Amino acid sequence: MEDLHTVYVLNKRIEKLRMRAFKLTHDDSRRAIQFDWVVLQQLDDIRTSLDGMARTRGTKVKRRYSYKTLTAAMQHSTIDAIPILLVPPKFKITTMIIGAKVTAFKMTPAWFKLDDEAKVLKNIIYPANIANKRPLNTIARYRAVIGKTNDFSHESLLVSDDQTETLVLALDAFARQFGGDLSFTNEDLSFEESAHCTACGVANLSSAHLLATNYVPTAKLTFEIGIAYKELAKSEETMQNFAMSFVQAIVDVLSCENDYIRILSINLSSKSKRQVEVSFGITTPSQEKTEEYVRILQEHARSGFLNNKILRLVKPSEYECTWSSVLSFLQLRPEDFDSKHNFDYRQPDLPESLTRGGYPYYLPMGWYRHAIKVNNKYGDGDAWLGSTNAPGEWPVAFHGTHSGAVSGITAQGLLIKVVQVDLKRPEAIEQMGEAADKPGLYLATHCNGGSHSTYTRPFDVQTSQDLTKSFRVVFQCRVKPGTFTAHKSPVKVGDAWRVVDPDAVRPYGILLKDEEITVPD
Repeated sequence: MEDLHTVYVLNKRIEKLRMRAFKLTHDDSRRAIQFDWVVLQQLDDIRTSLDGMARTRGTKVKRRYSYKTLTAAMQHSTIDAIPILLVPPKFKITTMIIGAKVTAFKMTPAWFKLDDEAKVLKNIIYPANIANKRPLNTIARYRAVIGKTNDFSHESLLVSDDQTETLVLALDAFARQFGGDLSFTNEDLSFEESAHCTACGVANLSSAHLLATNYVPTAKLTFEIGIAYKELAKSEETMQNFAMSFVQAIVDVLSCENDYIRILSINLSSKSKRQVEVSFGITTPSQEKTEEYVRILQEHARSGFLNNKILRLVKPSEYECTWSSVLSFLQLRPEDFDSKHNFDYRQPDLPESLTRGGYPYYLPMGWYRHAIKVNNKYGDGDAWLGSTNAPGEWPVAFHGTHSGAVSGITAQGLLIKVVQVDLKRPEAIEQMGEAADKPGLYLATHCNGGSHSTYTRPFDVQTSQDLTKSFRVVFQCRVKPGTFTAHKSPVKVGDAWRVVDPDAVRPYGILLKDEEITVPD
């Protein structure tokens, strides 16, 4: 019994050291800075102590158990097998909600910083007789970043298609379709490599349109793992350690960027109390690469991951994969709203069309454009945004919003069904050659009759206890000449443009329209 007591004491010490190592690693990753030499030395000391105690524990256990008995015992005590990450990861857990049977996660790259919602809402003042507080909470966070009051009894929510606050609510509704939330920042946001940012789960105004066509889809898998949920859920540190280690284990198998892997949830298995179901997503800028990673994992999972301390606990099976756009956060920087270039297409006597980049530009009559500040956001200058048909200017096209139904919003993305089967791919290859033989995203030359109304749906904003207003949203974009093919269907009016390079599409405005304003299809 003396040996068993020693093992018990060692287990406690090992767990404490593991938690200390995790805290050093996790806290530093949350600050998104590099380890200094003091932290590295502390981790090295912890690793040395862990190795020594693990050897001593192994000796004591061997004295007490035969190999067969030891193996059976370890199957019911896997928590000690979770390795500690002793190098700073490039990803982090931004939010984690532990429940009795399920833990939900939002994981992001280490550089991402979430605004402090609890601090903002601490002193919020709501108007009387408002049941749905989410819109006011969202605008309070936006106002905090721009230095305005969150006292809505004195400064009401501004609801109109020409108001930035209504635009923010539209983007919140858009993000929620994909399981995401808004995040507000005053830090500069890169508008380049839009597909990479979206693949990491953090989109901004330059990349949100990629969600709308499912162009950067997430492959979702659920592994059954032989570990008790109650063991993981007994502390935040234990759950975090397991989640971070699981992600790193997947990264090691795939040899991929570690911010392309995100745990979505960990559930108590319905089959056994000693199993959990780990749902996770794989997203890369290239759908073909994502599919390749899925095949690798599925092949390993059929026979089991024998050489990995975490994944060896995965039950061998045929694991199916599902696909959808998954977002952690849509990050907004108020300075990226360029109000001086807003434009009201509701005014009379506007021409039906102009010319941009040598192509007809069909004005979105009846809509209001909220401009995105894109000047100096791209490395090739600003000629693409011109309005004189000068060299380097890009033509205009429109992009709807994705299908879904969340909390009162229903939206449908431009040609989403076409994108899923990519009906125009053979026709595009005929026009452009093998360069077009890739997954495509689609835009329309017309807003009315193109993106709208077939590919938009209304979202609602409650303005008072008895009044709700509805709006629709469309992205206004520029498309690089020579990168798209033109198709007569399935839009009602004009052409659909098919693009295979996500960086060849640059949103420069977000169109809003009050549902009470009628425009022709």
